[in-house]
Amino acid sequence: MDLAMAQRLVDRRKAAGLSQEALAAQLGVSRQAVSKWERSESSPDTDNLIALAALYGVSLDELLYGEAANDADDLEDGSADTETADVADEAEDPAGHADCGDKPLVDISLARGIHVIDPNKGEEVHVGWSGIHVTNERKGEEVHVGPDGVHIDTLEDDGHSVRTNDDGTVTIDGETFSSWKEAHDKLDHHGKHFHTKVGRAWNKFPFPALVTLAYLVLGIVYGTWGMGLFLVFLVPVYYAIGDFIDRRHLSKLIEVIYPAAAIAWFLYMWLCLGQPHPAWIILITIPVIKALMRWCRKQWKHRKQA
Repeated sequence: MDLAMAQRLVDRRKAAGLSQEALAAQLGVSRQAVSKWERSESSPDTDNLIALAALYGVSLDELLYGEAANDADDLEDGSADTETADVADEAEDPAGHADCGDKPLVDISLARGIHVIDPNKGEEVHVGWSGIHVTNERKGEEVHVGPDGVHIDTLEDDGHSVRTNDDGTVTIDGETFSSWKEAHDKLDHHGKHFHTKVGRAWNKFPFPALVTLAYLVLGIVYGTWGMGLFLVFLVPVYYAIGDFIDRRHLSKLIEVIYPAAAIAWFLYMWLCLGQPHPAWIILITIPVIKALMRWCRKQWKHRKQA
């Protein structure tokens, strides 16, 4: 499918006040299918083209080939005045849009609902009869709340896809759970799925409470209230180790442990030894190490996909 037709599909959908999710529900297809049509990655089949034309109230030719040109009869009738008026209107349009600049575009209608597009941020919000739909094209995030349930897609690295189903089940990242409780039992509060029993047990252990207890014991018994604060740095390290046990991602382990160790070392040099300089230099290396680890993950991901 050519780009011009794909753009027409986008324009028609937005003019109808429909989100991709709402249109997909009306056609009985997936949102991904609608998204591929509008990105010119695939074409609707004949049945869907007919359904789209009927939904938008246009002819099939108009949907496929765009606005029809004036017929010969109109030209013979000498519609010069109308043509001149159209040209004048077109000339006025850019001026009108120029005043708007890149400000959010708002369309409010009883039939279509409320539709807001922010071209600067790549965000789109639609509130209508089909529910509430929010899209951020730049970040690849989409949220839909409506009669058909809750649908959440975050397409960035480490993002998640969450969907409620008609039978009451919940699908998270392609895995279906019988209820939210079952999903909660198998996932942590970040939506991370535990791959091993050891990883699940490790991450659910109340380690921060243990650190707090140890800090109080050291402070009360030995009076080391200041030094005891360094125990706080063990908390992110503990969970990073648990994540490594569960997923075997060495780069993520380093990405957590290195900053914690660097900050702890700097504070020790500064507060205990009185040598903040040149100890502060270690802090500069933290973003470098984090960027390096993320680069390693991307290279490994591309290598697996190749």
